[in-house]
Amino acid sequence: MRGSPFVRDPAPGSGVSCLLRSGGASPGVSSLLAERFQVILPAPSILAPAAAFLLSLLLALYLTPVLRDAARQFGIVDAPDGKLKTQKDSVPYLGGVAVFASVLFPVSLFLQFSDKVSGLLLACSIIVLLGLIDDIGRLSPRVKLLVQVTAVFLMLKSGIRIRIDAFPPLLCIALTFLWMIVMTNGFNLIDVMDGLAAGVATVSALALAVVFLFQGERMGLILCLSLVGALLGFLRYNRPPAQIYLGDTGSLLIGFLLGGLAIEGDYTARNPYGWCTALAVFAVPLFEIVFVSWLRFRRGASIISGSRDHFSLRLRRWKLTRGQTVSASCGAAAAAAAVGLLGMGLAPLLSLLAYGSIGLFFLLVAIWLKTIDMGL
Repeated sequence: MRGSPFVRDPAPGSGVSCLLRSGGASPGVSSLLAERFQVILPAPSILAPAAAFLLSLLLALYLTPVLRDAARQFGIVDAPDGKLKTQKDSVPYLGGVAVFASVLFPVSLFLQFSDKVSGLLLACSIIVLLGLIDDIGRLSPRVKLLVQVTAVFLMLKSGIRIRIDAFPPLLCIALTFLWMIVMTNGFNLIDVMDGLAAGVATVSALALAVVFLFQGERMGLILCLSLVGALLGFLRYNRPPAQIYLGDTGSLLIGFLLGGLAIEGDYTARNPYGWCTALAVFAVPLFEIVFVSWLRFRRGASIISGSRDHFSLRLRRWKLTRGQTVSASCGAAAAAAAVGLLGMGLAPLLSLLAYGSIGLFFLLVAIWLKTIDMGL
């Protein structure tokens, strides 16, 4: 988390176009498109992020049902077990492959690959492979953690890491590993209900897109909007009742990609406490991983074991339908992200009050959720 995400180039033009740097897009493609549409869009530098969003959306709408049918044909499905997997019928995996392909193509088309972009996408490819193997077979938690650490190491080698001037480099590297592992598994942890992980990730990606927009960083903006488009296209088939699941392939991917992008955001240009915005943007998955780990620890269970401690399952046990649970979760994520984005521009004391209100809200929610009897 620092003030120089990806690669900064001089900003051409003026007005709206100054919000978005010119260095990230492929000169041939973006120049041709900009020339054709410059009458419609007076700020042609907005064209590449918008086109990336639209292309990823269309790709996801096409690829998701194709991979759904392929997964069903080859038996790559999540079968009900009567315990944690309570769906009526087997549901195909491979939704994560559709999301990754839908992000990768527009990013390849509209971005020149810097070391950071290449490193992040290479690390994401390793995460996708890890998830795919786990979806088809089953890997132990230790193996999954080892592969995740390897992916973070590759990302670090590309130059993406937390940078805090007051901290020594080794501590910053350790914080980067911790952040990425928590983010990767946080989204994996909330992926226990149709549309939940993809919906919350869409909100988080949109919030990060706003951060990159005001930084004037088209590279980060294109990556975020490509992910938003891919997730929205996927949600067409993942909303309750789901026709296809993200699987570990998708849930691990979106956590890793969003975690890496969040590191490159500049939150403290106007407020030294602005880094709390990154926590606010991911309030729901961070809340889930803390809440579930706390409950399992208090019960003496392994924090990596499966159980019905998830906040979404507790909401279902209370009164809410699946759709209402997903809507409430996305609403909470959007509210926390909005307050977090607002906090970046507030005076330091006011921003601390804003960030503190988010923490207080989730603390009260945790206390209430704990009172719901899950029969554990």
